[in-house]
Amino acid sequence: MIPYKIIKINAIDSSNNEIKRLYNKKLHSNGLVIWAKNQTQGRGQGSKIWLSQPNKNLTFSFFLSGENSYFSSPLCLNLIASLSVKKVLTCFGIKNILIKWPNDILSVDKKISGILIENLFKGKKLMGSIVGVGINVNQITFPKNYNAISMKIIMKNIFSLKKVLHKFLDIFSHNLILYKDFNLLINEFNKSFYRKNELLEFKIKGNSKRGKIIGLYDYERFQILNLNGVKETPKITDVKIIY
Repeated sequence: MIPYKIIKINAIDSSNNEIKRLYNKKLHSNGLVIWAKNQTQGRGQGSKIWLSQPNKNLTFSFFLSGENSYFSSPLCLNLIASLSVKKVLTCFGIKNILIKWPNDILSVDKKISGILIENLFKGKKLMGSIVGVGINVNQITFPKNYNAISMKIIMKNIFSLKKVLHKFLDIFSHNLILYKDFNLLINEFNKSFYRKNELLEFKIKGNSKRGKIIGLYDYERFQILNLNGVKETPKITDVKIIY
């Protein structure tokens, strides 16, 4: 089991940023969790921001040391984190949960959670990973252009942020062991792949194409069925899905 140590902070720019600051000061530890009740500069994938009302939602990050071989590749960590969020939501009664590549979790086609993973390297050696998680829990109003939903909106109940956090940490620890079997991990993830086997637009190395994404093929590749009925396996890093 991961030796989690939870530090709760009332307000901070970003929980991922705080762990990076502690890491740079050598004040980090494996299993360190920063739980922010209010993130003033919450971050999403790329340049996106994570909007969250103070004290309404769960926003936290945790550190995993690279010295511990919890997973065989950074991709595995992404998949395990996503499936852990899905399991948590399922445990609290949320249904119809799908994972929108690369880091959004949806319910009824609306965003209920997001994940931001940052890997820390020294040269080519992985020193550690920061897993940032945001879950919309008790917020009931969102900006009009923000296609989001929360646990409270779906279930009509108020949820304890502490209980949701501890449930996630327990499930994540369990999943690290369960999904050491990569085939099991990729099969479970592909079952939840948003818009799997639907006709989509995407770019491969910047070139626009259409086809059906069957799912992840292995550690590095998607499996795609093109318009000619031929299966292709481009590298994940070369593909940008246009939803």
